[in-house]
Amino acid sequence: MPVSPHALVLDADNTLWDTNATFREARSAMIRVLQGADGHPGPGPSSGDDDAETPPADPPGEEARPDAEKRLETTDVLYRLSQHLPSSGGEGPDLEQLARAAAFYMSGLRGGPEAGIQTSRLRWASAQVRAGRQPPGCDRSRARKAAEAFRSALSAAPPLLDGAASLLRGVQAWRTARPDRRTSVLFSEGAPDRLEVAFDAHGIGGGQYFDDIVLREKTPDTFREVCHAIGNAVDLPEPQAAEVVVIGDSLQRDVRPANATGCTTLYCPGDLWGRETPEAASEQPDYTLGTLDEALRILDL
Repeated sequence: MPVSPHALVLDADNTLWDTNATFREARSAMIRVLQGADGHPGPGPSSGDDDAETPPADPPGEEARPDAEKRLETTDVLYRLSQHLPSSGGEGPDLEQLARAAAFYMSGLRGGPEAGIQTSRLRWASAQVRAGRQPPGCDRSRARKAAEAFRSALSAAPPLLDGAASLLRGVQAWRTARPDRRTSVLFSEGAPDRLEVAFDAHGIGGGQYFDDIVLREKTPDTFREVCHAIGNAVDLPEPQAAEVVVIGDSLQRDVRPANATGCTTLYCPGDLWGRETPEAASEQPDYTLGTLDEALRILDL
């Protein structure tokens, strides 16, 4: 039976558009510079800081981790390295530090950076950077060039995911039919400058699809605030009775806080987190989608 909500709340990154693909390309661009794809030698076993320690090997059994975590690790060593470096504000570590850590990680490594992630080597590489050491084959100029390659690739607009264009058109028509009783909200934790690129590319910021855009950390409290604002925006005798549907790609960041607020949840797993398994009843979505346009049927849009 279709759901008939008063409000739709949609996640942005990796729900509407493929931010993960853009970050993958940015990380690949950094690695290409570090590997010498620009025509200059990349990190090798010689040169660099003489005080740098020898990279360790992983102890037996270290790779025995959950499948979803292993999938993420083995496809992006730079993502893993970023977890071992201090954040410089915004969305991760200083990019030149990340480049230097990647150069340390790849120094003398056979098979390239994706040839089986070595967790202890990740820790070792990030420790070298935190100690201020210089990686072999990667001077400050190369680190800056690698960081700039990352930034340049990340400035590209992320493509819409399958079904997103159809869903956006459905939301637009649904709002227009009853503007006094229906509202839509884009709710994201993403960096505003990066989101602005996607907004411009896909016509999001002009009010065509969403009545409000909320850029805040997703918690039960912030979802309650969003739902309270929705209740005041729609013309209902009792605003707290507004039916709110939330669509997102993460059980922890979208479904769990939305469930805690009494929303109906639609889970659309994407490439970043994969198809997650609920760890508790609080993470169980009401519906699971294969693509976003399946929401059109569930919501009768």
